[in-house]
Amino acid sequence: MTLEKLLADMHSNKPLKVIIDTDAYNEIDDQYAVAYAMRSPERLDIQAICAAPFLNSRSTSAEDGMVQSYNEIFKIAKLADSNYSFPIYEGSRQFLCSKEEPVQSEAADKIAEIVTSCDEPVYIIALGAITNVASAIIKHPEIIKKTAVVWLGGQALHWNDSAEFNLGEDVLAAKVVFDSGITLLQIPCRGVCSEFITTIPELEYYLSGKNTLCDYLVNSTKAYAKDQFAWSKQIWDVTAIGIFTAPEAFSTDIIPRPRIASSMTYELDSSRLPYIYVKRIKRDPIY
Repeated sequence: MTLEKLLADMHSNKPLKVIIDTDAYNEIDDQYAVAYAMRSPERLDIQAICAAPFLNSRSTSAEDGMVQSYNEIFKIAKLADSNYSFPIYEGSRQFLCSKEEPVQSEAADKIAEIVTSCDEPVYIIALGAITNVASAIIKHPEIIKKTAVVWLGGQALHWNDSAEFNLGEDVLAAKVVFDSGITLLQIPCRGVCSEFITTIPELEYYLSGKNTLCDYLVNSTKAYAKDQFAWSKQIWDVTAIGIFTAPEAFSTDIIPRPRIASSMTYELDSSRLPYIYVKRIKRDPIY
């Protein structure tokens, strides 16, 4: 897999095989992203969805976050299409603790199995802590040359640090992915996809009352806000789907991939392998 192949497929009209790795219960953006992917069969042929771990106020541990995400994926999948046919896998029950030792999980093994058994490229769209993908790389390094990873994580390179949620709780896994040589596209959060926002009045106007899925998404967003006056919400993870459905909305550069320091800052090094860096997103074409 090459960067040129990834860019060409992003801008093609053919359906692409994808695996989605998501911490679906972390907040309310993954739900939109999974639904959007499922409702875009002309572009995305979902091979599997894997549950990623997370730890915040909505979980008691990384394992609990993964289990709740696993259950949330089922909920969204049934709401989006009660006849969906792709498998859903449990992921890692902890974050990566060593760059040499994978975290055993069904997701890590199935990611590798799907990638290696398919006779065409399978893209991995990662929307959370990236332990499942890193573990698949450590355990099955043969996938490095056969797939590409689109990861929503880290902050923009011009930001004062890279301590974004997905990267900050899973630093070693991010290092594995960035250092592995796998074909990689990064969508940074603060400074790039933080511009991808919506509001409750907008959601009510366009989605409320359309169907059960739309009502679930709107109500989940309303429940997430403590004070809804003049409030807007980033729907971050939708952009990782949008890069395949509306690539014209994304400005990208091919640059040396940064090294991720233990301090969660980027270290720039011109000798590093190149990757695709999303530097700007136009909100409206995606919506």
